[in-house]
Amino acid sequence: MLAAVRGDGWSAMDELAYRIRAAEPDDLPAVRSAIKASLAQPEGRGRGTSLRTAQQRNELLLLERYDTREKDWVIGGYVEWHMRVDDTLTLRDVGTAGETPHAGVAKHLIGELMQQLSPVGATCVVRRDAEAWNEILASIPGWFVEGPPEYRRPHYYNIWKWSPELARQAQRGGRRGGGPPRGRPPGRRR
Repeated sequence: MLAAVRGDGWSAMDELAYRIRAAEPDDLPAVRSAIKASLAQPEGRGRGTSLRTAQQRNELLLLERYDTREKDWVIGGYVEWHMRVDDTLTLRDVGTAGETPHAGVAKHLIGELMQQLSPVGATCVVRRDAEAWNEILASIPGWFVEGPPEYRRPHYYNIWKWSPELARQAQRGGRRGGGPPRGRPPGRRR
Protein backbone atom coordinates (compact mmCIF):
# COMPACT_ATOMS: atom_id res chain seq x y z
CA MET A 1 0.00 0.00 0.00
CA LEU A 2 1.51 3.31 -1.05
CA ALA A 3 0.79 6.50 0.82
CA ALA A 4 0.99 9.92 -0.76
CA VAL A 5 3.72 12.13 0.69
CA ARG A 6 2.61 15.63 1.61
CA GLY A 7 4.78 18.72 1.22
CA ASP A 8 6.00 18.54 4.84
CA GLY A 9 7.57 15.09 4.34
CA TRP A 10 4.89 13.15 6.26
CA SER A 11 2.75 10.59 4.49
CA ALA A 12 -1.02 10.34 4.88
CA MET A 13 -0.43 7.06 6.74
CA ASP A 14 1.51 8.90 9.46
CA GLU A 15 -1.68 10.71 10.49
CA LEU A 16 -3.14 7.44 11.78
CA ALA A 17 -2.87 6.94 15.51
CA TYR A 18 -1.89 3.26 15.28
CA ARG A 19 0.11 0.79 13.22
CA ILE A 20 0.37 -2.99 13.05
CA ARG A 21 3.67 -4.72 12.43
CA ALA A 22 5.61 -7.92 13.09
CA ALA A 23 7.46 -7.99 16.42
CA GLU A 24 11.23 -7.64 16.61
CA PRO A 25 13.50 -9.01 19.37
CA ASP A 26 13.89 -5.52 20.90
CA ASP A 27 10.09 -5.28 21.37
CA LEU A 28 9.74 -8.19 23.80
CA PRO A 29 10.61 -6.33 27.05
CA ALA A 30 8.14 -3.56 26.17
CA VAL A 31 5.43 -6.14 25.39
CA ARG A 32 5.98 -7.94 28.69
CA SER A 33 5.81 -4.70 30.69
CA ALA A 34 2.78 -3.24 28.85
CA ILE A 35 0.55 -6.33 28.80
CA LYS A 36 -0.44 -7.72 32.18
CA ALA A 37 -3.29 -10.11 31.34
CA SER A 38 -3.89 -11.94 28.08
CA LEU A 39 -6.18 -14.55 26.58
CA ALA A 40 -3.83 -17.38 27.58
CA GLN A 41 -3.03 -15.86 30.99
CA PRO A 42 -6.19 -14.04 32.16
CA GLU A 43 -4.90 -13.59 35.71
CA GLY A 44 -1.64 -12.05 34.48
CA ARG A 45 0.98 -14.70 35.24
CA GLY A 46 4.23 -14.71 33.23
CA ARG A 47 4.42 -15.96 29.67
CA GLY A 48 7.80 -17.69 29.85
CA THR A 49 9.56 -18.01 26.52
CA SER A 50 6.48 -18.27 24.31
CA LEU A 51 6.73 -14.68 23.03
CA ARG A 52 10.41 -15.08 22.17
CA THR A 53 9.83 -18.26 20.20
CA ALA A 54 6.78 -16.77 18.47
CA GLN A 55 8.82 -13.74 17.47
CA GLN A 56 11.60 -15.97 16.15
CA ARG A 57 9.02 -17.86 14.04
CA ASN A 58 7.61 -14.50 12.86
CA GLU A 59 4.25 -15.39 14.45
CA LEU A 60 3.86 -12.36 16.72
CA LEU A 61 1.97 -9.30 15.49
CA LEU A 62 1.97 -5.99 17.41
CA LEU A 63 -0.44 -3.09 17.46
CA GLU A 64 1.23 0.17 18.42
CA ARG A 65 -0.40 3.50 19.09
CA TYR A 66 1.27 6.87 18.79
CA ASP A 67 1.58 8.68 22.12
CA THR A 68 1.48 12.37 21.25
CA ARG A 69 2.83 13.45 24.66
CA GLU A 70 5.86 11.16 24.49
CA LYS A 71 6.16 11.54 20.70
CA ASP A 72 6.81 7.81 20.43
CA TRP A 73 5.06 4.56 19.50
CA VAL A 74 3.70 2.54 22.46
CA ILE A 75 2.67 -1.14 22.49
CA GLY A 76 -1.13 -1.42 22.55
CA GLY A 77 -1.49 -5.16 22.08
CA TYR A 78 -0.24 -8.31 20.43
CA VAL A 79 -1.49 -11.52 18.88
CA GLU A 80 0.50 -14.77 18.90
CA TRP A 81 -0.61 -17.23 16.24
CA HIS A 82 0.32 -20.29 14.24
CA MET A 83 -0.75 -21.25 10.72
CA ARG A 84 -1.00 -24.97 10.17
CA VAL A 85 -0.12 -26.68 6.89
CA ASP A 86 -3.84 -27.08 6.09
CA ASP A 87 -4.26 -23.23 6.26
CA THR A 88 -6.06 -23.34 9.60
CA LEU A 89 -5.09 -20.52 11.92
CA THR A 90 -4.57 -21.11 15.64
CA LEU A 91 -4.76 -18.08 17.92
CA ARG A 92 -2.39 -18.95 20.75
CA ASP A 93 -2.59 -15.70 22.69
CA VAL A 94 -3.93 -12.16 22.43
CA GLY A 95 -3.01 -9.42 24.86
CA THR A 96 -3.84 -5.74 25.22
CA ALA A 97 -2.19 -3.00 27.26
CA GLY A 98 -3.49 -2.54 30.76
CA GLU A 99 -4.98 -4.75 33.44
CA THR A 100 -8.17 -5.67 31.53
CA PRO A 101 -8.67 -6.60 27.87
CA HIS A 102 -9.39 -3.77 25.44
CA ALA A 103 -12.01 -5.17 23.05
CA GLY A 104 -11.29 -2.73 20.22
CA VAL A 105 -7.57 -3.50 20.13
CA ALA A 106 -8.14 -7.27 20.35
CA LYS A 107 -10.78 -7.26 17.58
CA HIS A 108 -8.60 -5.10 15.34
CA LEU A 109 -5.57 -7.35 15.77
CA ILE A 110 -7.58 -10.52 15.13
CA GLY A 111 -9.32 -8.95 12.12
CA GLU A 112 -6.03 -7.75 10.62
CA LEU A 113 -4.45 -11.17 11.11
CA MET A 114 -7.43 -12.91 9.46
CA GLN A 115 -7.30 -10.47 6.54
CA GLN A 116 -3.54 -10.92 6.04
CA LEU A 117 -3.51 -14.72 6.24
CA SER A 118 -6.94 -15.60 4.73
CA PRO A 119 -7.26 -18.91 6.62
CA VAL A 120 -9.80 -21.58 5.68
CA GLY A 121 -10.70 -21.76 9.38
CA ALA A 122 -9.42 -20.77 12.77
CA THR A 123 -9.43 -22.06 16.30
CA CYS A 124 -8.83 -20.60 19.75
CA VAL A 125 -9.00 -22.03 23.28
CA VAL A 126 -10.30 -19.70 26.01
CA ARG A 127 -10.87 -20.35 29.69
CA ARG A 128 -14.59 -20.49 30.36
CA ASP A 129 -14.26 -18.12 33.32
CA ALA A 130 -12.43 -15.48 31.21
CA GLU A 131 -15.68 -13.70 30.41
CA ALA A 132 -14.13 -10.65 28.74
CA TRP A 133 -12.19 -12.77 26.23
CA ASN A 134 -15.21 -14.98 25.51
CA GLU A 135 -17.32 -11.85 24.88
CA ILE A 136 -14.68 -10.43 22.54
CA LEU A 137 -14.64 -13.59 20.39
CA ALA A 138 -18.45 -13.83 20.47
CA SER A 139 -18.67 -10.31 19.04
CA ILE A 140 -16.45 -11.07 16.02
CA PRO A 141 -18.44 -12.40 13.02
CA GLY A 142 -17.83 -16.07 12.25
CA TRP A 143 -16.63 -17.21 15.70
CA PHE A 144 -18.66 -19.83 17.60
CA VAL A 145 -18.15 -22.23 20.52
CA GLU A 146 -17.83 -25.81 19.33
CA GLY A 147 -19.28 -28.38 21.69
CA PRO A 148 -19.31 -28.40 25.48
CA PRO A 149 -16.41 -26.93 27.48
CA GLU A 150 -13.37 -29.16 27.96
CA TYR A 151 -11.89 -29.74 31.39
CA ARG A 152 -8.13 -29.46 31.83
CA ARG A 153 -6.96 -29.15 35.39
CA PRO A 154 -7.82 -26.83 37.04
CA HIS A 155 -10.14 -25.03 34.55
CA TYR A 156 -12.86 -25.52 31.95
CA TYR A 157 -12.09 -24.23 28.44
CA ASN A 158 -14.30 -23.14 25.54
CA ILE A 159 -13.09 -24.29 22.13
CA TRP A 160 -13.80 -21.46 19.69
CA LYS A 161 -13.87 -22.03 15.92
CA TRP A 162 -14.08 -19.53 13.10
CA SER A 163 -15.93 -20.27 9.90
CA PRO A 164 -15.56 -18.04 6.82
CA GLU A 165 -19.11 -19.06 5.87
CA LEU A 166 -20.53 -17.73 9.15
CA ALA A 167 -18.43 -14.57 8.82
CA ARG A 168 -19.87 -13.91 5.34
CA GLN A 169 -23.42 -14.54 6.59
CA ALA A 170 -22.90 -12.09 9.47
CA GLN A 171 -21.55 -9.43 7.11
CA ARG A 172 -24.62 -9.86 4.90
CA GLY A 173 -26.80 -9.46 7.99
CA GLY A 174 -27.62 -13.14 8.56
CA ARG A 175 -26.69 -13.22 12.25
CA ARG A 176 -27.23 -10.22 14.48
CA GLY A 177 -26.59 -9.95 18.19
CA GLY A 178 -27.30 -12.73 20.63
CA GLY A 179 -24.78 -15.16 21.97
CA PRO A 180 -22.52 -17.37 19.94
CA PRO A 181 -24.21 -20.38 18.32
CA ARG A 182 -23.35 -23.72 19.90
CA GLY A 183 -22.34 -26.82 17.99
CA ARG A 184 -21.30 -27.22 14.39
CA PRO A 185 -21.58 -24.37 11.88
CA PRO A 186 -24.40 -24.67 9.36
CA GLY A 187 -23.64 -26.61 6.19
CA ARG A 188 -21.08 -28.96 7.74
CA ARG A 189 -21.80 -32.61 8.24
CA ARG A 190 -19.79 -35.40 9.75
